[in-house]
Formats: sequence, C-alpha cells, structure tokens
Amino acid sequence: MNESFLKNITILIAEDNEDDLQILVSTLKKYFNKIFTASNGLEALKIYRENQDIDIIISKIQMEKMNGIDLLKSIRFTNLYIPFIIISAKIDNDILLEAINLNISSYILKPIDIKTLLEKIDILCEKKYFEFRFERKQEELNNYISSVDKVAVVFKLKRDGTITYMNDSMCEISGYNKEEIGKLNFNDIIHPDIPKMYIEDSWSKIEKGNIWRGNTKFISKKNEVFYLNSSIFKNSEGEDEYTTVAFLTTKENLEKRDFHRKVLLSIKEFNLREHRYKEEIRALREELAAINITSYESKLVSLKQKMANCEAQLKSYENRLDEDEKKYKAMLETKKLEINKYVDLIQVEKVKNQKNEEEKRKFIEEMEIVKAINEKQEDEIKKLTRKVEEMRKEIWKS
Repeated sequence: MNESFLKNITILIAEDNEDDLQILVSTLKKYFNKIFTASNGLEALKIYRENQDIDIIISKIQMEKMNGIDLLKSIRFTNLYIPFIIISAKIDNDILLEAINLNISSYILKPIDIKTLLEKIDILCEKKYFEFRFERKQEELNNYISSVDKVAVVFKLKRDGTITYMNDSMCEISGYNKEEIGKLNFNDIIHPDIPKMYIEDSWSKIEKGNIWRGNTKFISKKNEVFYLNSSIFKNSEGEDEYTTVAFLTTKENLEKRDFHRKVLLSIKEFNLREHRYKEEIRALREELAAINITSYESKLVSLKQKMANCEAQLKSYENRLDEDEKKYKAMLETKKLEINKYVDLIQVEKVKNQKNEEEKRKFIEEMEIVKAINEKQEDEIKKLTRKVEEMRKEIWKS
C-alpha cells in the first residue's frame, strides 16, 4: 500500500473509554495524519456531518447519548458504503445481525488486538486505493483528450452523418457556431467533389473497428475550401458515434501548424495509449467488484507468516553481525597492541641510534685532532731531518 496515500486517509473514532481511545489514537497516528475523536455517538455524528472527507469510522457499540448501532443507522441514511468498524467487549448475535444488515465492514472484540485492527483498516484502505488509482487514470486520460482537443480539429458524428460535436477549432474553420451543430450533417461540410463511393468505402473500414486516415477536402459555411488530414475511429463498441481528429493541411497553414502534423503522426500512439488506459480502468473496475475480504484475510495470514520468517532470518543476521563485530573488535585490539609495541621498540632503537651518532661524531672530532697533531709532528720531523742532513754535510766538508 502506498504510504503517502495512507497519510491522506481520514479516520473518525467513537469511544467513551479514555484509555482505549488514547491507545487507538497513538497507534493510528503513526500511519494516518488526520484522526477525529468522539466520546459518544451523538458527538461522532456531528463530526461526520461537518467533515465529509472522513474515510473510515471506528465505533464502540455501548455508549451514552447514542450507541454505535444508532450511529451506524444515522450514517447509512446518507452514505451506504463508508467503511464502518464496530468494536465491542462481547458478541451479541442480534446486534451483530443488525450491524450486518446495515452493511458493517468489520466487527472486532475487546481487548482490541492492534495488529488485527490495522489489518482490517488496510483491507478497507486498499479498496479506496483502487478507487483513487481509477480516478487518477481517468483524470490522466481526460488530460490527454483535452490536450488533443486544444491543438487539433475535432468533431463527432453518427453513422447517418449527424454532427454531434465540434471543438472550437472546427467551428472557427467551418464557420458554424455551437448552436448550429445539432442541425448539421456530414454532407454539409464534406466537399461535393469527394465521390460518394470514396465516402462509403471509408465508412466500411471504420465500422469494422479500423482507424481511417486520409487527406480530405471540406467546405465551410462561406463556401471556402479547406483540407483536413484526418483520423476517424469508432468511439466505443456498441455506440453509434465516431470521432474525427484532424489538422489543417492548406498551404498557408502548413508552416503555422507544423506542430499539429507531428501530433498527427503520433495519433496511433495516442489511440493505443487511450485504449491501454481504458483497459486499465476496466481491469480496476473488475478488481474493485471482485474484492473479497475473506481472500484478503487469508493473504494477510500468509503475509504475516512470511513476515515472521523474515524477522527470524533478520534476527539471525543481526546475531551473526554482532559475533563478527566482536571478533573483529578483538582482532583490532590485538593489532593495536602489536603496533604500539612496535612503535615503542622503534623509539628505543631511535634513541640508541642517536647515542651512537653522538659517539661517532666525538670519535671523528678526536681523530681529526690526532691527525692534526700527527701532521704537525711529521712537519717537525722533516725539519729536524733537514737540519741533520745539513749538519752532516758541514761535518764532511770540514
């Protein structure tokens, strides 16, 4: 069921027990936006008469001022079909029989099983939903027909040629007004040059359910010639009425009505769409007529079983997800400890490396000092060696 549709359903509740009323309202407000409440049948009847948009009525039987059965009787005087659900603490066969004769929708015992109530309301809303869809399809179909009527030349006629309808475009082109339509015949607007054999052959095709298409010569009230590119089809099976949808094809109008020609090219698609919508509307009508509360209740039981199975499966998935989450959480904690331990180890190694680098730097500095001392000593030794050589040479000379 479409949730946005349910939000538009209006419910009236008649219940004199404040606690029961609060439970009903708090539950139904989750699904429906508009809920009226009354503490007795008389108050409920007043609310109903002031709010004709109410879709479903839920009423207790035993109430002061006016009981539920009298409320049902009063409402049935003006509305035979509005869904009406009776709630009661006990079953009284006479009351139940009277309620059935008054076209009651459902009978629920107290204490109220909210799930059962919602199922009953859902069934009643489903019928209203089909009606809503039917109205929407009908409205859409009317919009399509209205759109074509605005851009095309449209007229309707009977088999004997009697004109029954002309849209504004056809009236303007032909020169006839709305008051003259009832006195017109097809022979008054078809040009005399068109052979009768051609017209009869066209009618023969149309009567067999075919769509006739062609470019035809017409004559206006002022004896002015105009051409229509027409599509003619029978309205409905069993009806003696035919519709012509056409567009002007005179030379001066070809440029102005290029859009009309494009619409004419898609007229087949329009007719198919119209036929499809009519079929959908017919199917919806049959579906509405064939709604069986018992079959829907059995379907609901089956759906409830499926829902229970789905909930059990969902619970199983949730448990499995919880187990997986715990397992992965433990794994993450373990990995986190390992990473912290590794980071600490890296930090220790980093400190050691820094200390070694410092010692290495000092060692290099000391080596540089030793190297400088060695170089200085080598220079002094070289100087002494030269002096010794010089002294040796002097001794040899002497």
